[in-house]
Amino acid sequence: MARILADETGMVDAFMAAIAREIPAYANLDARQLEEVRSIIVWTLRRVLELWSVDGALGPEDIRMFRGVGAVRARDARPLAAVLRAYRVAALAFFDRIGERFADAVSVRDLSALARVWLTVLDQSSEAIFDGYESTGRVLSEDRERSLRGLLTDLLLGRQSHAGTLRARLRELDAELPSSFDLMVVSPVSPASPVAPASPAATGPDQAERAAALVTAALDARAAGEAAELELTSLHTVMDGVGVALVKAVDVTLLDRLVTGHGLTGALLTGVTAATAPRDHRIAVHGLRHASPLVWTERRVLDRGDLEVVALVTGQPDADPGRVAEAVLGPLARDADTRRTLDAAIYSDGAPAAAARLHVHPQTVRYRLRRLAAATGRDPRTPWNRFAFQTALLASNS
Repeated sequence: MARILADETGMVDAFMAAIAREIPAYANLDARQLEEVRSIIVWTLRRVLELWSVDGALGPEDIRMFRGVGAVRARDARPLAAVLRAYRVAALAFFDRIGERFADAVSVRDLSALARVWLTVLDQSSEAIFDGYESTGRVLSEDRERSLRGLLTDLLLGRQSHAGTLRARLRELDAELPSSFDLMVVSPVSPASPVAPASPAATGPDQAERAAALVTAALDARAAGEAAELELTSLHTVMDGVGVALVKAVDVTLLDRLVTGHGLTGALLTGVTAATAPRDHRIAVHGLRHASPLVWTERRVLDRGDLEVVALVTGQPDADPGRVAEAVLGPLARDADTRRTLDAAIYSDGAPAAAARLHVHPQTVRYRLRRLAAATGRDPRTPWNRFAFQTALLASNS
């Protein structure tokens, strides 16, 4: 053993070279990290040789040490597979070195005992490293999840209004916000009504959490494939008794299927930014709670137009008449022919009567209304959409 220990520096150099060559994750470590890896290798080598000399086994202190190695590697975010493989690569390099330099000094029996000790150490250390890595990883993941949820809460409450502070907080979390995102609030339907959302008192936090987690998980799968490396594709939390979710890009058709299939109601606002999130969140929660049964008979997910109309007619503090026409009519809000046709259709009994008021052919009225429905997703013949269009026209003239 003394001859082997005398070759310690060369042996450890061989281990380091083999690890760097075989494992990409170790090829670009900085000087501090390399020194740390080297010290662990030296300790392991000496411990293996010591156990070989006395035919011993790892003790509780050794296991704690290897468990600590796993914990540190989890904090470094070094891949667990690479960490465990490094020990296997070192073991192969060790036996290659023994065969090259000490074949004449080590009997077959001694070599067999050495192999048995090293394999036992490898097995026990791998288990300890895995346990330390997994345990620490769970804690770090939970801490980061709590921190991200706290960030979402602060965004929605307007506590993260300074752009520089937000950037610094995101850097600490190794995360980036999309330049714009979609914001959802979701709630189970009321037991008393198959379409209306339950009241906050009837919806416990667990129910709201499940609702938010359900839609977030399903919608995040699509968004994740389109995201940059550190970009957040989804976050969810519970606020004011409802589930709230931020998703990079919502598939509206999938969202409709989800809320219908799982007995939920919701509100969706697209194109949200960190600056607009507080107001958007307030009108979404308000709309979910105050939309009339007329709304819920036509849809399960309210859009920006629905929410702006509900805010205006119920006197919500964030209501803004100037936003209603834009939200309901979109680009057609500035189309004079569309506005005149819609006004005539609302206050007339059918296309012929509206056409007579406008002095155009009835087919022209029908064409313009079809164009309006295609552009806005609203059929002006249904009661709620008719009311939303009427409110938008009145608000734009106020």
